[in-house]
Amino acid sequence: MHKRKNMRKVLVTDAQHRAALAVIRSLGRKKFKITAGSELKSAMGLYSKYCTEKVVYPNPKRDPLSFLKKLLKLVKTKDFDCILPSHTYTMLLLCKYRDIFSGYTEIPPPSYDIFYNAYDKARLLKIAIKNGINCPETYFFNDLDEILSAISRYPVVVKASKRHGVGIAICKTKSELKEKYSEMVSRYGDCIVQEYIPNGGEWGVYTLFDYNSKPVALTVQKRRRTLHHYGGASTFRETIRNERLVKIAFDLLKKLKWSGVAMVEFRIDARDGIPKLMEINPRFWGSLQLSISSGVDFPHLLYRLTTDKKIVPNLYFREGVQCRWLAGDIVGFFHSSEKLNFIKDFLKLRTKYDVLSLSDPKPFIISVIRPMKGSGDEEPREDDPTINIKELMV
Repeated sequence: MHKRKNMRKVLVTDAQHRAALAVIRSLGRKKFKITAGSELKSAMGLYSKYCTEKVVYPNPKRDPLSFLKKLLKLVKTKDFDCILPSHTYTMLLLCKYRDIFSGYTEIPPPSYDIFYNAYDKARLLKIAIKNGINCPETYFFNDLDEILSAISRYPVVVKASKRHGVGIAICKTKSELKEKYSEMVSRYGDCIVQEYIPNGGEWGVYTLFDYNSKPVALTVQKRRRTLHHYGGASTFRETIRNERLVKIAFDLLKKLKWSGVAMVEFRIDARDGIPKLMEINPRFWGSLQLSISSGVDFPHLLYRLTTDKKIVPNLYFREGVQCRWLAGDIVGFFHSSEKLNFIKDFLKLRTKYDVLSLSDPKPFIISVIRPMKGSGDEEPREDDPTINIKELMV
């Protein structure tokens, strides 16, 4: 086990993502020494004033072995207290190969097996259904003919089981499902098919669980706008209490024996008002800055949990705080059917921002003049690569 030296030094990976930028700014304001890493030289987080050192590493999805070798070399020489990842696939690799970093630094929880139960949508939904949690009707068959014969109404949604943020297709007819399902399986591997849930509101429960699977921090966010009319990443959202959803999320995470950060996503079914579980994001979320702005500093809390192993619970957060992903909101404007209301809402001055910051302007400027290319949402060569540990030690 890594012996903590109270250096207040961390390695933040995935610096091209908004969540990583929020981590960098959060810990940087507390005078941490931040090394930020990405597979992209143009990653916006590398240009934050809080970044004391930057590193460009091999793409973890294309070349996980070289990526892990690079990180292992870094932690052997830089004496980091911990590594804080912000992307699902990076978290998967670090959880799976946690032991190679032992003695050099700490990796946040959970364990690999527990992480995988949330990462794999099919596994997660089976656990949720078994425990009486409302989910969209889901068809787990691997055979397309069985799926087609089981479906009685459309539209349905095809989702890649082991992708987050990509790999979703809405199918309005049987012929469209045949085409999209085959295409999705070929591109993403295992897929599930679900009934389409009419959107009566999208919510997320954002939390941190300790090593005893007890909640120690919380925010709840309601999505006001999303990147696409059918859903996707939130571009404008607000903190609002919802005890009903919190109870469902906490019950599920306890069943999973969860520890670490997680975002549990729900959609309210417009037909009956019942919240349906969509997925769990088992890492920092894109709207992390809103949680921080509402008074819950998840990056610092996760750092303390990872290094101290315990933390005092505090489930308070400020309600009514709003935060916007400006670039995504502008894109969403062109998909909006209510542009006048959009403009009125857009001009509200009390809104916080995910990326835009007058005190740390470079990341926003970089995100505008050097938009991400080849970043990171392309598919990995394998869902869950097996790496020869001996190769890592060479």
